[in-house]
Amino acid sequence: MVASVPADIATAPSAGAAVRSFTRMPSFDPSAMRMAIQDGALEHVQVGRGVFQGTITHSATSGLRTAWGSYNLPVQARGQLKGDALTLGVFIGGQDAWRVLGAPACSGDMVLLREGGELLVNLPPQAQWLALQVSRERLESAGVPLDGLRGASAWRMGEIDGDAGCRQLAALLPMLAPLEATPACLDFAIPEAQEQLLTALLCEWERRRAARGERHAEALQADKLWRVVRRAEDYIEANPQSTLRIDDLCSAACTSLSTLQRAFREAFGLSPRRYLALRRLAGVRNELLNGSPGLSITEVAARWGFFHLGRFAQEYGQLFHERPSETKARWQAPS
Repeated sequence: MVASVPADIATAPSAGAAVRSFTRMPSFDPSAMRMAIQDGALEHVQVGRGVFQGTITHSATSGLRTAWGSYNLPVQARGQLKGDALTLGVFIGGQDAWRVLGAPACSGDMVLLREGGELLVNLPPQAQWLALQVSRERLESAGVPLDGLRGASAWRMGEIDGDAGCRQLAALLPMLAPLEATPACLDFAIPEAQEQLLTALLCEWERRRAARGERHAEALQADKLWRVVRRAEDYIEANPQSTLRIDDLCSAACTSLSTLQRAFREAFGLSPRRYLALRRLAGVRNELLNGSPGLSITEVAARWGFFHLGRFAQEYGQLFHERPSETKARWQAPS
C-alpha cells in the first residue's frame, strides 16, 4: 500500500507479504499524508486554524489493505481510489458533521466506495476514520450484493439505533493495535487481525441492511440449517489455527453471510464471530494446559487470533474465571 515513507514515519519489520507503518504528524504535512494513504493518490487540505496533529496507521497483505487515521483539526481529503478494490469506510467521532461526496454524513456511518471512484470527504475536528480495501470477488463471496454499486460512486449506510452503532464501531479500533505496536516477532498476526476486522465490518454492514428491511428474511429449513453449520464447522476444524476469511467460510458453507449468521444463531445461539472466538479461547487454554514451561502467553494468544492482550485477558477471565497465567501455572504445578 505504501511504496516508500518519509524519515519521520516508523515502519515495522514485516513478515511474508505483510507490510505495516505508523505515521505520527506533529504538524500538517500533505506529502506525508499522501504517501501514507493510497500510494499518494489522495490530496489533503487543512480546513481549520491551529496546530495540526494526526496519526495514520496502515497495513497491507496480499488480499487486504487497512488504514486508520485520527486528526485534531478539520481536514478535506480528495482524490482517486485504487482501481483494484472496493473501499469499506467508517466515520468515527468528530465534533461536527461529516460530508462525503457533497452529502452530509454522521459519526457511525459506513460507506462502500467502488473501485477507481472519486473520494471527497470533509472530516470534522477530532475525527477518526477507518478504511478497508477488499476485492469485489471477496465481498460477493460473502453475499454482499454489489450490482447497484456499478452505477453509483458510493453507498452510505447510516446507523439505525442511535449511538449503539457508533459504539460498536468504536469498539473495533483495538483490533488495529497490532498494526501499531505488535513486536516484530508477532508480525504473523497482521493477516489474522485484518480478517477479524473485515468480518466485524461486514457483520455490522449486514446488521444495518437487515434492520432497514433491505433483505427479506427467508425461513431456514432444519436440513438447510444443519448443512450450513456442518459445512462451516468442517472448514473450521480443517483450519484450526489458520487465518479464517469470512468469505471463505461462506463459500465453504455454500451460503451468504446473512444466512450463515442466522444458521449459527439458530443452531448455537451465537454469531459465527462469537463461535470462532470461543473456539480460539479453547485452543489457547489447551495449549496453556499442555504446552512447555517456556511457553509465552502472548505468542499463544496471537497464534489463536488474539492481539489486544488486555481484551484477551478480560475475555479469557470472564469465560474461565481465571487468568491465563493461572492456567499456565496450573499445568506447571507439581501433582
